[in-house]
Amino acid sequence: MKLICETCVISRAVPSTKRVFQKTVLAIGKNVDKKSEETVIMLITNANKAGTKYNIKKNISKIFTRFLSEGKVTISFRIPEHDVQVKSEVVQLTGFLKVLKSVLTGEQATGDGSSVPVKLPCLTVANKKTSVLSSAKVLATKCVIKSRGDYPLKGFSRNLVSLTISDIKLSRFDPQILLLKNLRSLNLTNNCLERLPSALGQLRLSDLDISGNALQNDKWEWLTNPAIQSSLQSLRIAQNNLTYFPINLIYTRALVKVDLQSNHIQKLPFAVWKMSQLRFLNLSKNQITAVPESMSRMKLDQVDLSENKLATDSLTVPDLRIADVRGQVPALWEMAARVVVARKIYYTTGMIPFLLVEIMNRTPICGCGLLCFTSKVYERAKVIKLNCQHLILNSNHVLYADSVFCSQRCSARQ
Repeated sequence: MKLICETCVISRAVPSTKRVFQKTVLAIGKNVDKKSEETVIMLITNANKAGTKYNIKKNISKIFTRFLSEGKVTISFRIPEHDVQVKSEVVQLTGFLKVLKSVLTGEQATGDGSSVPVKLPCLTVANKKTSVLSSAKVLATKCVIKSRGDYPLKGFSRNLVSLTISDIKLSRFDPQILLLKNLRSLNLTNNCLERLPSALGQLRLSDLDISGNALQNDKWEWLTNPAIQSSLQSLRIAQNNLTYFPINLIYTRALVKVDLQSNHIQKLPFAVWKMSQLRFLNLSKNQITAVPESMSRMKLDQVDLSENKLATDSLTVPDLRIADVRGQVPALWEMAARVVVARKIYYTTGMIPFLLVEIMNRTPICGCGLLCFTSKVYERAKVIKLNCQHLILNSNHVLYADSVFCSQRCSARQ
């Protein structure tokens, strides 16, 4: 039985106020260094790869489990006089304590209510013997896999912060990745992935690169999870045969950099301006003809729109205004949304119906600042200048904007 955790060893003989937790492997097994094969707990860290061994029987004075629900326990040993503070996932830590209890009692319970003698593996860190501690990567924080032979047979280290799996024609997302709670950077480039699980959104990734896959039919449900919405800062989705801009990106509150180059995107959603933290946007090598006027509300550092289908002549500005429809009764949801906007009522999911939140997030916005609902929308294209420090275009291209207007009056002004 092994436990990937963090530990802090405190010597009662030499009191110290400084407490430093280290990435650790705790394992229960038999001590092969002695003929008696006493049962021990081995503590291995990057600083002490040989491991520290603690006898279990008649050597544990107390086990403090008051904060077990928070994933914290303390094991107090008699010899040496050490208190080992442990922090880990609650389920795994509970399982570890159950094995420890079985060792102390000498028996292990079975499903039918009976008990059998507990069986434990031999502990060793030698390369010649196979054991739960034989992997040198068990405490690794970074893993790079660029061939099938590099794939770990015993799973990934739970301490991984950075994981790269590229150029191995991976066709299915490995569910083991979802167990890596410390993961912050994930690179899955140049594979054959067609879908990503919605549970991916539970990870607090800051950097995700999924370029060079086949995600054109993915629903992007993982982007609706609050965990990844608040943590993701950089996202690369280049070369995925996308014909659309993933609308769920507008909910990523911390996203700073997005790379969508070399796809087949034709239009950007009007709600793209909701991405208030976005600073770098790469849309090169797509099929974009115009951008939404709402992008002028964004403060961007760099936008790359080179090698798209932007117009080359600024003299002919097409007029796409929709004729005013008189006497049309707005829908009930629209009337409710208008009241929320007019009275400047703060809203979020849970305070008002989710459907209404979705509609208000995706409804186009007029240049005057009002939302444009279906009953009164006027649309045309015009030349636009973005609030951007570095705008990259082809030399002969002109940037048009798809504009919407909340009323005929606003349409006439522009």
